[in-house]
Formats: sequence, C-alpha cells, structure tokens
Amino acid sequence: MMKTKKTLKETVVEGIYREIEEGIYKPNDIIHEGEIMEKYAMSKSPVREALIELCKDNVLKSIPRVGYQVVPVTLKEILDLLEFRIDVETGNLRRLCQRITPEQIEHLRQLDTITKDNHERRVAIHWNRNTDFHLKLCEMGGNGYICDVIAAALQKSCSYISQYFQTAWKKNAESNSFYHREIIEALEKRDTERAVEMLQKDILNVKEQIQENYSL
Repeated sequence: MMKTKKTLKETVVEGIYREIEEGIYKPNDIIHEGEIMEKYAMSKSPVREALIELCKDNVLKSIPRVGYQVVPVTLKEILDLLEFRIDVETGNLRRLCQRITPEQIEHLRQLDTITKDNHERRVAIHWNRNTDFHLKLCEMGGNGYICDVIAAALQKSCSYISQYFQTAWKKNAESNSFYHREIIEALEKRDTERAVEMLQKDILNVKEQIQENYSL
C-alpha cells in the first residue's frame, strides 16, 4: 500500500513536534510564524494552519503580537497520559495475543533489531523506535480508533520527553528494548498475561524514572 504524501501543513506539524522532542524548542519558548516560513521555505497559509493545529493540540499557545509559546507539560498530565496508555494498549494486546501471526511476530522482531543496531544515544532516535513498536502493536490489533488515539498520545508525549526525561532516557532506552523482546516472546507463546505484564512494565518504566528524578 502506497503512503499518502504529506501535506505542507503535516510536514510543519511533524517538524515542530520533532524539534520539541529533541529539545530544540523548550517549554515557554516563543516560535514566530516568520521563522517557520523561512525554515520550511513555505508560504504563510500552510504554516499558519500548522501552528493553529498545534494550538488545538495544546502543544503551542497563541499570544497575540508575540508569537506561539511552547506549552509546558505538568507532571500530572504525564502520569495521566501513561495511565491512559496502559488501559488502552493492554486491552489491545489481550485481543491481539490469541490471533497474532508468525509474520507479525517476525515484523516485531525486525523493529527490535533496528533498535538494537542503532547505537546512537540520542533521545529522539530511541523514542521514535519505541513509538514505532507500540504503534505497530496497535495496528496489528486491527482497531483503527485505538491506533489513532495512541498515535496522538505518543505524539503528545514528545513534550514530556524533552521537558522531563532527557537524562533518564539513556537508562530507560535499554530497559525498553528488554521489555519489547519479552513482549515478543510472550506473544509467540500466546502467553497473554506475560505479554500484558511486560507491556505494563514497559510503559510504567517511564513513570518510575520520572518519579525517581522528581521525588514524587
């Protein structure tokens, strides 16, 4: 199936998310429409549409005559988001476990291999690999709505990765790889409870690292 070419607006939205994720734009930074037009060599219309969409997602806040402020993420928002992901993703995994195919197992293994082969310790790279794995599980579950809401949740997560988690991620990336392998092995054995347990630990690992760093 051919991928649909991204619109100009989508290119800008994804680019700004990525730069927030990488810490290029930090909480409370001001982004100006003109600088985005210059950076992406685009006209005002698609850039403004992208900035408006990011405001709707509560990633940016429009400040008249100033620009667009990067909205800080609260710790409660992060913890609520992680709890939501656990509820939705474990339900999807329970349904998937009893019908997953050998071809799908192999595809998950290939994703895990890509992660292990990438030795660069940049937060964004490992976070994107983690995102790919979780989205692939949702896609294999066959529920398009679940895919959409988890994709949105993971995209929103880029803000907290930048704001709270840059240092802890170096340790956490290795743990993620371990849990992903355990999930794959449990799925292959059709061990639903083990797969769910490892998925919960994978997501909660982020929560525990944040709580440890911020003494929650």
